Amino acid sequence: MSADETCFFTATEQKTLLASRRISALELLELHLDRVKRVNPSCNAVVALDEEGARRQAHIADEKLVRSETTGPLHGLPMTIKDSFAVAGMAATCGLEELRDYRPREDAVTVAKIRAGGAVIFGKTNLPAGAADHQSRNTLFGLTRNPWDGERTVGGSSGGSAAALAAGLTSLELGSDIGGSIRVPAHFCGVYGHKPSYGLVSTEGHIPPPPGHIAPAELGVAGPLARSAFDLELLLDVVLGASDVEAAGAQLRLPAPRHDDLRSFRVAVWNDAQAYPLDDGYAAAIDGLVDDLVRIGVTVDRAARPAIDPAASYDVYLQTLFGIIGAGLPPPAREALLAAGEVAESGSYPRRVADAVRQTLPQFFAGTEQRHQLYRAWRRFFADYDVLLCPVTPTVAFPHDIERLDLAAQFTRRLAVNGRTVPYMDNLAWPGLVTVANLPATAVPTGRMVGSVPAGVQIVGPYLGDRTTLRFAQLVEQALGGFTRAPRI
Repeated sequence: MSADETCFFTATEQKTLLASRRISALELLELHLDRVKRVNPSCNAVVALDEEGARRQAHIADEKLVRSETTGPLHGLPMTIKDSFAVAGMAATCGLEELRDYRPREDAVTVAKIRAGGAVIFGKTNLPAGAADHQSRNTLFGLTRNPWDGERTVGGSSGGSAAALAAGLTSLELGSDIGGSIRVPAHFCGVYGHKPSYGLVSTEGHIPPPPGHIAPAELGVAGPLARSAFDLELLLDVVLGASDVEAAGAQLRLPAPRHDDLRSFRVAVWNDAQAYPLDDGYAAAIDGLVDDLVRIGVTVDRAARPAIDPAASYDVYLQTLFGIIGAGLPPPAREALLAAGEVAESGSYPRRVADAVRQTLPQFFAGTEQRHQLYRAWRRFFADYDVLLCPVTPTVAFPHDIERLDLAAQFTRRLAVNGRTVPYMDNLAWPGLVTVANLPATAVPTGRMVGSVPAGVQIVGPYLGDRTTLRFAQLVEQALGGFTRAPRI
C-alpha cells in the first residue's frame, strides 16, 4: 500500500493497522503531515499545525503499545479539529480577527475526550468567520476550495473539516452544527457527517459563544465527520455525554438501533420542492439512491410526511436561530442587521432576521412552545417510520460567492435552482427542518454526481435515535458502497 492509499483508509482501517503493528502512530502521523504539505495548498482545509506536539503524542501512543498498556478507541489516529473548538496549545480563532492570538489553556470538553481516547491531534481546519456561513472563508486564513472542484464551495461552517477528509488529510474530524454546519459540508464534499440529537454532546469550549462562556446554546450540537458511517459511530461514542459536572448525576445510554437488517427499516422519503426549494438534478441523485434501495428490497414510502406545516416550522427555526445569533453579535453587527430589516419588505429575510434579533422574551418562549409541538409531531411520525431521507440543501456545492463576508451579505446573494435564482438563505430550510426539532441526522453520499461535485442525503431519525440513523447509513454503505476519492486529489 502506498502512503496516499493509507491516508485514505477509513479510521477503522487505520486502527487495525496500528493495532497489528503494521504501522506506528508516529509513522501514520508523518504520512498525514507529508500529505498536508503536498496537497493542502490546493484546497486550504488545514490552517494550523502543531507538528512537534503531535509527534510527542504519537511517540507516547507507540510506547503504550510497546508496553501493552490499555489504550483508547482512537489510539494513535491522527486528527484535525475544526477551528471553533478550543485545543490547548493552539490558537482557537473561529476565523475572527479579534481572536487571532487567543490560545486556550484547556481543551474543549469534546476535544479532551478525543485526546483521552488516544487520538493524535495535529491541526485545525478552516471555517467561515464566526462559523456563520455555508462557505468557508475568512480574513485570517483565506478560502477553502472543494477537493472535487476548486471553483466551488466546501460548505460551512465545518467546511475545512469535510474538505480535509475528502482530500485524505485527516482520519477523523470534529465539527459543529446549528444551521447544517456538519451536514452541508459532508454533502458538498462527498463524505459522512452526523448531527447528533440535541444535548448528547457537550459544546463547552466551542466558539461561538465567546471564550469563557459555558452555557449551551439552543439547537447547537457538536458531532463527527468521517469517510465512513462506521467511523462516525466510533467518534460519536468517544464524545458522547455532558461535561463532568453534569455527568456526575446522569448516565447516558442511547437506544440500540431499531433494526440490524436493511430490509427491516421502514423508510420515508421527502424529496420534492413543494415545501422548500430543490434543484431537479440534485433531487434525481437522491431518487437514484432510493431506487437502489427499493431494488435490494427496502420498503420505501415516498409520500409520507410528518403532520407539520413546513413553512411554520421554518419560521420558528429562523426565529430561534437568529435570536441566538443576534444575542451574541457585537453591537455594530447587530445594529447593521436591525437597520437592514427596517427598510426591508415584510416576509423578506432581512425583516425576518431583524424581527428575530429584536424579539422579546415572551416571543422567544412562544417559539419554544411551537418547537415542543414540533417535537411531538415528529415523535408520532417516527412511530410509523424508522428513518426519513431528505435533501441537505436546495443544491449541490455551488460556485464561490465571497465578494462580501459580512453577515448581511447573505441577504443579497442568490442560489441557482432549476434555471432561476432563490435567496441564498434558503440554504437553511432543509437543515432547519431537522434542527428545529432537535433530531439526529446522518449525512451520507448518494454515490452520484451532479456536474462536477457529489450529492449527499440526510438520514433523519427520532430524537435520541442516533444509532438508528447511523446503523441505516452503515448498512447502506455496505450494500451500495461509500466514500469515493475525488479524481483531482
